Amino acid sequence: QARAWTGSSYKTSCCYCASAAAMGKGGKGKGGKGKGGKGKRPPEPEGPPEEIEQVGEAQHVCEEFLIVKCTNSRVPHFNARIFLENKEQIGNLDEIFGPINQYYFSVKMMEGMKPESFKQGKALYIDNQKLLPLQRFLPQPGIAKTGKGGKGKDGKGKKGKGKGKGKSKGK
Repeated sequence: QARAWTGSSYKTSCCYCASAAAMGKGGKGKGGKGKGGKGKRPPEPEGPPEEIEQVGEAQHVCEEFLIVKCTNSRVPHFNARIFLENKEQIGNLDEIFGPINQYYFSVKMMEGMKPESFKQGKALYIDNQKLLPLQRFLPQPGIAKTGKGGKGKDGKGKKGKGKGKGKSKGK
């Protein structure tokens, strides 16, 4: 939890407000304005996806988020749009959490959508282009070394480029 100064005492707030409290009075936080700045258009609104597939089932509500248990064998993108079966968007994927073999994600609801309106077990869907294979997030086996190339003898690079004795300094 974050603490914010309120005159004579500290006030605690939720974890999502932590970044605002850390900035102090009127601070703008870290980072610059980013690349380009001028001439950048806002992203065009996306229509409904061509194909959707079930990504999970609604579990419960936590603050303003809907918690969903993932039932798909692939991993959804962050900020991917989440839909009902009729391709009506209900919100965006916010965070993924839990063990890798049984994980959950939170959905930040769109304006006008209430997370309380979804019953436990309600199927939710995602654009099938916004899913990644689970293998991408698992450790990859090392590539066998062939012996060609590399750093050479003693791992010091090319001949004569080792540490050497050099001139003695001082005294």
